[in-house]
Amino acid sequence: MPQMLTPHLLRAMRGIKGWSQVELAERAKVTANSIAAFETGKRDLRLETADKLLRALGVEITYRVDGTVISGP
Repeated sequence: MPQMLTPHLLRAMRGIKGWSQVELAERAKVTANSIAAFETGKRDLRLETADKLLRALGVEITYRVDGTVISGP
């Protein structure tokens, strides 16, 4: 998992929104267990899951692929 999302950062962003792990999971269409496992350091996130979580949180995402920058909400 690229360093764009750490367990501490995800927990902090979720806290700013005032969402529980279950609420974030529902909004991102992932399991609450996967969020809990990542936030406790028991599992790394796949890029696909990180993308879903960041989009649900309303974070702009920027990818750099072959020198091309692709951004999205």
